[in-house]
Amino acid sequence: MTKSMFGEETPMIDLSTISSRSDLLDETLKGQLRQVLARMKQPVTLKAVVDMENQSSREMAAFLNVFSSLSDQLSLELYLPQEAGQVPELDVTYLPVTGLYQDGQYKRVAFHGIPGGKEINSFVAAVGNLAGAGKGVGFLLKKKIDKIRHKANLKICVSLSCHHCPGVVAACQQIALLNPNVEAEMIDARLYEDLVSRYQIERVPFIIVNDHDTYMGNKTAEDIADLLIY
Repeated sequence: MTKSMFGEETPMIDLSTISSRSDLLDETLKGQLRQVLARMKQPVTLKAVVDMENQSSREMAAFLNVFSSLSDQLSLELYLPQEAGQVPELDVTYLPVTGLYQDGQYKRVAFHGIPGGKEINSFVAAVGNLAGAGKGVGFLLKKKIDKIRHKANLKICVSLSCHHCPGVVAACQQIALLNPNVEAEMIDARLYEDLVSRYQIERVPFIIVNDHDTYMGNKTAEDIADLLIY
């Protein structure tokens, strides 16, 4: 339990009960990440909903616990599914889910599943961009992103072994961080057979816009912005 700004107790998983080791983060990788995260200029909070009876959720909880320990600028909050009302902005249809927050606000970037494999790059990029440690975008791309006037939820279905997927995820999330009309959610497709069946996903990366329109294959941030301007 933790206290809210109003002094009320908020249900939350006690982090001391979560493993402080993750098979996804060995000592070499942790050392590399510490150097990257040392460039963070602003704090970032990771909030996740995890079902601790599920293997992928337990792995994600351990990953987040270790990852958040690598920088004083990172903090972590874990919730059980029955506590998801504490983070109503997160879609708990596909667990585990982790959202990025700053100053108490959800920044429209989320991960469903475990950002292991090649997707750790997009996870670190999202944290770095939000913390002011990432690369900015060019003037023309920023101008194009600003033209997105309609709400757009982007679900980027990936495979953790896909070479193109991290770039597409990072591009979508960069757009989301720059335009409040856009939300970008990475989804590890192998964990959610119903989603794969519903959209007949045969190749990744596979982008689902507003749970309706679908786009397959490698795309740049410019390509994605063009899809969202209408």
